[in-house]
Amino acid sequence: MAHEVEIRLGAYRQELLFIAHGQLDAQSLRDHLARKDASGGLPVRELAFFSPELTGHIFMVACGSAAFEVPEPMLHAVKPSHFLHFEALSRLAPGEVMLFPVEEAEYPFPLETNANNRVFSPVIRMATVVPVGDSGQRGYLFLGFEARELRNILSIFNSTRSPLHAFSRSNELRFSYMIDTDGWMLFQSESIEQSGAEISTMLARGGHEGTLGKPGLATAFLPDKADAAYWDMITDIRAGQQNCLILKDQDKSLNQVNSHFLAYAPVRFYGGGGGQAQVVGGIAFVDRSQLTLVAGYRHLDVMFIITITTIGIMTLLVYLLSRYITLPIFQLARAVRDMDLTRPEEVELPAAGFETNNLKAAVNSLVARLRDQMEQTWRKDQELLLVSMQERASIDESHTDGGAISPLPEIIGSGVKIAQMKSDILKAARVDVDVLVVGETGTGKQLAAEAIHNHSARSGRPFISINCGALDENLLLDTLFGHTKGAYTEAKGERKGAFLEADGGTLFLDEIQATSPMGQQALLRAIAMRKIKPLGSDREVDVNVRLIAATNVDLTAMIEDRTFREDLYYRLRVLTINVPPLREHRESIPSLALYYLRQAEALVGKVGLALSRGAIEKMNAYGWPGNIRELVNCITRAAVMVENEVIQANDIQLEEERLADWHPLTLSSVPVAAPAAAWGGDVSADPPFAAAATPSAKPASGPDPALHPSGIRLNERQSKVYPLLVARGGITRSEYQDFVGDGLPSRTAIYDLNDLVKKGCLVKVGSGPATRYELKMARKPSRN
Repeated sequence: MAHEVEIRLGAYRQELLFIAHGQLDAQSLRDHLARKDASGGLPVRELAFFSPELTGHIFMVACGSAAFEVPEPMLHAVKPSHFLHFEALSRLAPGEVMLFPVEEAEYPFPLETNANNRVFSPVIRMATVVPVGDSGQRGYLFLGFEARELRNILSIFNSTRSPLHAFSRSNELRFSYMIDTDGWMLFQSESIEQSGAEISTMLARGGHEGTLGKPGLATAFLPDKADAAYWDMITDIRAGQQNCLILKDQDKSLNQVNSHFLAYAPVRFYGGGGGQAQVVGGIAFVDRSQLTLVAGYRHLDVMFIITITTIGIMTLLVYLLSRYITLPIFQLARAVRDMDLTRPEEVELPAAGFETNNLKAAVNSLVARLRDQMEQTWRKDQELLLVSMQERASIDESHTDGGAISPLPEIIGSGVKIAQMKSDILKAARVDVDVLVVGETGTGKQLAAEAIHNHSARSGRPFISINCGALDENLLLDTLFGHTKGAYTEAKGERKGAFLEADGGTLFLDEIQATSPMGQQALLRAIAMRKIKPLGSDREVDVNVRLIAATNVDLTAMIEDRTFREDLYYRLRVLTINVPPLREHRESIPSLALYYLRQAEALVGKVGLALSRGAIEKMNAYGWPGNIRELVNCITRAAVMVENEVIQANDIQLEEERLADWHPLTLSSVPVAAPAAAWGGDVSADPPFAAAATPSAKPASGPDPALHPSGIRLNERQSKVYPLLVARGGITRSEYQDFVGDGLPSRTAIYDLNDLVKKGCLVKVGSGPATRYELKMARKPSRN
């Protein structure tokens, strides 16, 4: 039996490595599961690939012949989480496989009749590492199968269909069970006809005292240390030894001693890597056959059969008679039993007797009262929910990590991704190498850079920040490297430049992707040689600067488009810090909102402002495309406009609501994140037994000012400037700023224009101060 279990584990290991050498996309994994189901291969419960990036994870759950791909936002519903194993898997080499213990797993598996359906089953997981591309990054491939697959191997060997020819075919008390190296009984053999039954240790734990249930497997059993024979067996299995023992049982009720056999053998698993197979558990076989005793009482079988036959005949007669008399009552009971208690309906039965009709009338009266009570309860719940959402939310204002003082109090937030970012920042601060900070706009990349500097050995030296996206090519080079007196006409004096100003400290370059090719070349030389040459000088100057660059775009895509130098990318990317967007650590929203609310109090001259539960729920349900910068503006706006001490949900004006106010024709496209009652609004949802909802009003017809003629959505500033673009055929950054007005920053203007370039509306022509953005349709095609 142990050998067959080892063969089955080896087969799953081989299949995992086979999949790891193929295409690791959703369609390939789904096709693999479909081919296995069609060909009758080894059953698989889960098949998942976790990308080294923040996204791109693929998780397949198989249930019979159906397969379901778990979306990335629902991965938190898979329990236990695979992310808990990533630290152990990081030590694996390619080709090595790690085997995990039996665990009770929970998977989302929606059905047409139940969108919240879940699948529960004890599974055994294997995992291996998969190199991704040429960057050296590694993903993780998981394969999980039900523990019943191994249990059924034990069941076959303990049945009349056992493949061992010497196995007795009598129906005696024999069973086997599997144990792990910690001494836990995991599962036992069952009847071969019950191959789909849940795993159990009922027979195995008979005669033992101990602990039932361990974390992750409620049916597991651990005998007490006083059970010497059992723990001697565990010691032998750990040492890779097998044995067969004759043990004695004291039967106090019969005042006699019985004997039984106990045989055991270890189970090994080869994970690869050139080492030997490791003992991962064992199989124990218990034989309590009493053939001689059974043979002595054969004469009782006849009497037993006669008695059972008589009882069966009498039972059948009583059943048929009662069935005829009580059939209407049974029908009524079945109707009540099958009733949906969430929406109870009155019972309708064909004509029955007097007693049954009275009982049916009583049941229908009870159903009517129940429906009335449920509707009243629902309305009261809605009222209580509305009051609850308007109450002051309780938020912890102390900046701690798990109850301890946070090592980075300047970074507020919680959750796995924020903890990982803080850990990466502290690791980067301990070494003196260049760092690349990656994250969306508004996530706090400069805050991460300042934290690296403040916690490094250079904290006492200058921290200089330069925004590459706000400067043209010549001004950026002058800002970075400086110039000497008379280097050009307007150079009335010397300028040290950012590299020299940050000498001994840290230089932060934000929006590094906006640097021109000439600027990239100059930066590459300065980073590689740690020498700079100011404009107008013939002498190179040594600089001791730690460089931290930040970007909100995929630099690898820019490398493929030949708009960013690959050698500069690898110079900058010694260490990479990923700053997660706010939507990926929503647990940080309450503490962040309260922190910025305290700042807004000082700004607007108010004291004692607080957030309601409804306001917190509304912010948690929002996607925050502008990240923390958008959250700060939202909180500040609410602090200015609120008239009471507690900010309610309707005081929180989100960007999608503002866009709906600007463009009422697109209101129907704004997603609804939560019910109005949950945000402290009116309780307008239908009760459980209300009629169908009134259909929504159709949007008015007419052009949408926020839409480009090709259907691309523009922001308010782009929509305002677009008619000028059409009339002139192109525009410069300064013209864009003048036309928008209101002191629009150059950085915002460059962002809007580059956004139009990405969307295919404009084409960027020239570089530096001569940069111009022209309509695609207005440019003449070049001749090759």
